[in-house]
Amino acid sequence: MSASSRGRQAAEILQKFRIMDILSDFDPVVAGTLPIGIETASSDIDILCHASDLDRFRKFVMSRLNTFAQFSCHDRAATANVGAAVVIRFVCGGFPVEIFATSCPVMSQFGFLHMLVEARILHLMGPDFAKGVLALKMAGVKTEPAFAQLLGLDGDPYVLLAKMADMTPGEMHNRLVSTVGK
Repeated sequence: MSASSRGRQAAEILQKFRIMDILSDFDPVVAGTLPIGIETASSDIDILCHASDLDRFRKFVMSRLNTFAQFSCHDRAATANVGAAVVIRFVCGGFPVEIFATSCPVMSQFGFLHMLVEARILHLMGPDFAKGVLALKMAGVKTEPAFAQLLGLDGDPYVLLAKMADMTPGEMHNRLVSTVGK
């Protein structure tokens, strides 16, 4: 509720429709750009879930959330860095929602790690950096690539940001200073 006005609206919607209560057996966590205040007008509400049994999760969500507008459910194949997932999308109270469930605990999922790292970077780099991220996002660049571009990081931005999650604030500060030359 301490996010931007759009973030507060999203939190109110989730509360009104009891989305987090419905998903409570799957350790839901709101992640992404809304909690850290770098969302755009088209940003969705990202919810990460832990589902050790993806079939059970899919069936449960299909039975509980399928009445929402634009409801869709699809399986996402495993990649080199992220296990198989079930992805649910729908519109709730005017907000697009995306639920991403894997067998990985939420606090170890890339989406959660990215949000933590991005929040730390925003804190260390300040409001001008945040404006730069938003400008790139408004131009159609995804969040992680926008951070990587502004930080001058070479390689897969999703992997690089996740690797920064274990850095102490001092280590991250030193990395940012050496990378950006600030």
